[in-house]
Amino acid sequence: MSDAFDRWVEWCSKPPGDRRGIPAELYAAVMSLPEPDCSDRQRVNEVVRSHDEARREGRTAWLYLDDYQDGRVRMIGEPGWAKVFASADAADRWLKEGDPEGVAWEYEVEGGPAEGSVWLYSPDPASRAIGDPDWIKLFASKESAITWIEANEPNRNIWEYPVQE
Repeated sequence: MSDAFDRWVEWCSKPPGDRRGIPAELYAAVMSLPEPDCSDRQRVNEVVRSHDEARREGRTAWLYLDDYQDGRVRMIGEPGWAKVFASADAADRWLKEGDPEGVAWEYEVEGGPAEGSVWLYSPDPASRAIGDPDWIKLFASKESAITWIEANEPNRNIWEYPVQE
């Protein structure tokens, strides 16, 4: 029986032109690791288990970046800059109507389940690197965001966005 690492290596080693895929959850979990760890069986299996647990506990959210409106770039903090979804199903339902070619990316929520709103922190508010695990951090509460900011990035901003079910 193959584990997450075996599925990852098989997918990475497939020949050119082979359209075989892997689940988005597996890809996202492994891509959150530093590159050297992507070839470490223990680290890959551990991060996949951790992401699965976070998803089951509601500690992940899906982000869709909607940073263009009427020909201008919206900035983080502006209403509508991002849409946050409680689940992949919620994101898929919205994407079918709102942007059939769009993509939402899963991020882990620090400090508990994503309920009502999440607070976002970006180390580079001008960045549009959605999908990169280090692009943004999500927090379940304003308090958990402030605690993290004070310890790691004093004088930085956080922004609140509602979570769509």
